[in-house]
Amino acid sequence: MRLCIGLLKRARKYRHFALLDTHGRCIAFMSCERIPARGDWVEVNEVNLAWLSQTLPGHERRDSE
Repeated sequence: MRLCIGLLKRARKYRHFALLDTHGRCIAFMSCERIPARGDWVEVNEVNLAWLSQTLPGHERRDSE
């Protein structure tokens, strides 16, 4: 019975985020339900460890004025 109930529960949908430093380079990843509150996090489609210490492909950094 527990197995049936477990199958009917919704799986949590995690979103992936990359933390950018002041130069726009990726310094960390996080998978969670909502965007983290602190830091310059941007949503990405996947976590790719090759992006660490690099700028994200196709991502243009917008500095706040």
